[in-house]
Amino acid sequence: MAAAASLLAGLVAVASADAAGPAKPDDKWPGEQIKSVWFDGQPFTATAPDGTAFKMAYNPDGKSTKVQLGAKKVAPVGGFWRVIAEGYCVRWTGQVREKCFNVRKEGDLTVVRFGTQIVANWAK
Repeated sequence: MAAAASLLAGLVAVASADAAGPAKPDDKWPGEQIKSVWFDGQPFTATAPDGTAFKMAYNPDGKSTKVQLGAKKVAPVGGFWRVIAEGYCVRWTGQVREKCFNVRKEGDLTVVRFGTQIVANWAK
């Protein structure tokens, strides 16, 4: 009886850890959801894993801007964005090609990834 209770407690713990664990690949936000939640023209902060932070704004007309926070020379960079089925793509001034990203909600964080690599956390 004690062994069965211990096994049941272990299974519940594993199931709880899975439910609270990292997002699975199918948890990517569709592009239209990203657009409606984040790309409304209101500025937000994007923080890279190394701590570099940017104030960013994605406008409904497909234009975007970013400014590095804490930089000695504060120069806004403009760009253009578009949504795709599983994310969004952006090309900043000075870049030859656009890069596409996926967005996931992982706990309290909104995480932006390039493939599987985390490139930023977004916060309003």
